[in-house]
Amino acid sequence: MTDYKIPTEVEAAVLTRVFEQAAEADWLNLQDGDRTRLYQQWTDDPEVGGRLIGFVGLAANVRPWLKDGPMKEYQRARRGVGKYAKYVKRPAATIDEIIAKTLGGEWEIVPRSKRQKPMRAKVRRVGSEDDELHFVAGPDASFKHLVWPATLDRSGGETAPWTICVIDPFLNPLTREDKAQHERLAKFLGVRVIYFNEM
Repeated sequence: MTDYKIPTEVEAAVLTRVFEQAAEADWLNLQDGDRTRLYQQWTDDPEVGGRLIGFVGLAANVRPWLKDGPMKEYQRARRGVGKYAKYVKRPAATIDEIIAKTLGGEWEIVPRSKRQKPMRAKVRRVGSEDDELHFVAGPDASFKHLVWPATLDRSGGETAPWTICVIDPFLNPLTREDKAQHERLAKFLGVRVIYFNEM
């Protein structure tokens, strides 16, 4: 992505608007065609493309800038991670909140164990140094990426168990077939799958 010199106030105004509209459109569950239409809408919008064009040179550069920068980071930004998180007005649950909701308050994140891509951490039972597990969370669309750290860990001899938390969106809930496939894979890999119902 070209590193355009977009003033902070322009970036803030544009991305606040784009992220708000992405949230209203349920961006993470949109088909490619719907995303293409939204990119065109943003390019034509005087408050988005109209404000950016003076810094990106051409209208044709608006979409690549949005796609390869802010929208590539949108999912992480919603969860409070990365430089674009400050522009999200309706944030999603963070990994801390997901762990607290799914495992309960008796579990805490091991300091400096948080990782991204996929979002994960090592957690331990409060007051115990031995009762630990790996926790990774993400949407069903990223399931293969959620199991990969566990696969690498297992092949390397790591013995702490893995819990894979699939985020189940309220607007587009997982099907029974989706969950059955998760269970089959979990059994095969020797991991546990749980669900976080996101409103």
